[in-house]
Amino acid sequence: MSEKIVLLNVWHNSLDDRVFYHQAKSLSKSGYEVQIISTKDDTIEVLDNISINSFSSHQLTRSDKIKKIIENLTVFSPRLIICDSPLAVFASKSFKKTHPVKIIYDITEWYPSKIQLQYYKGVHKIFRFFVLLLVNFSAGIKSDSFIFGEYYKSIAFRKIFFWKKHIKLPYFPETGYIRYYPLEKITSDINFLYSGKITAEKGIDSVIGAIKLAGLQCPDKQFRLKIIGNFPHTEDQTLFNSWISDVTDNVHVTVIDTMPFPEFCKTIGNTHLFFDLRKRDFENIHCLPIKLFYYLGCGRPVIYSDLKAIRKEIKNINFGYLCNPADVESIAWLIVNYIKHPETYIEHASNALEIYKSAYNWKAIEKGFISFVENQG
Repeated sequence: MSEKIVLLNVWHNSLDDRVFYHQAKSLSKSGYEVQIISTKDDTIEVLDNISINSFSSHQLTRSDKIKKIIENLTVFSPRLIICDSPLAVFASKSFKKTHPVKIIYDITEWYPSKIQLQYYKGVHKIFRFFVLLLVNFSAGIKSDSFIFGEYYKSIAFRKIFFWKKHIKLPYFPETGYIRYYPLEKITSDINFLYSGKITAEKGIDSVIGAIKLAGLQCPDKQFRLKIIGNFPHTEDQTLFNSWISDVTDNVHVTVIDTMPFPEFCKTIGNTHLFFDLRKRDFENIHCLPIKLFYYLGCGRPVIYSDLKAIRKEIKNINFGYLCNPADVESIAWLIVNYIKHPETYIEHASNALEIYKSAYNWKAIEKGFISFVENQG
């Protein structure tokens, strides 16, 4: 009988791109019996030989959620659990009291995050920060080993729990998911893409502002911005509408709702240039953007906010530009420069695909991940 592994999600849904489409599929391919348990959706099915036994917990208390997780774990009886959050670790630790199991904490999120603290002020915010910090380190104590999605989120755990096994497993995509579109010079139509939450914090105002300025400088070109995402709040959509209210006739903005992962990967490559101009606060600066590597796999240049996390992961930025997201005039100049100097555009696009193929794809890290799981004892 093959060994059983559960990927336990409290923060991510059953078909999360990292968990289902990469980790679970690789483990299944390597001979493990894999089950995903998520508390984000009611899904019970077998998909691509991966069992999904998930439930929606939005009406459950914390203790009832843990109880339900333990019930599902007991039925499947895994020998290893990969957890995405402190609560997942705590539930697994309770299960471990009566079952021999190893617990891996897969750290891909800030905890505490600014979202968790956004409704607190002053002393209450400070108190809440330290409470959540202690919760996270408690999860570290209860875990047997760690997977780190990126460098900066690993520092504290590597220093405090220096004796525990760990591996770095970044957000590199499997090549087979990404549809590649032949590279062409920019002609009359210029296609841009932004994907993510449509908010000022994520920099959509800077994206629109830069494209509007570039459109004024190149009135003979048609600028088409496709946005894949959603508005978290009504006021976000109100702000967005104000930003696009005065675009010129040669600037076109289309908003498409979030789409399933396979469809997303097949769609995004039909683009000339990718944007991510999120604000440079402490959390964002030290957070590695997941979609960056998907964009590199499409073989197109990117214009991103200048983040320490990107420079830590990729030393040679020769596939686009890292910039100050507030300086829309300079960003507009970068767009116009690609139009006026097609050789630079082609060079950066080619570099993007080259570095993706050489180092920043799932195949480059898959064997290390499987080996790490095999060596959990």
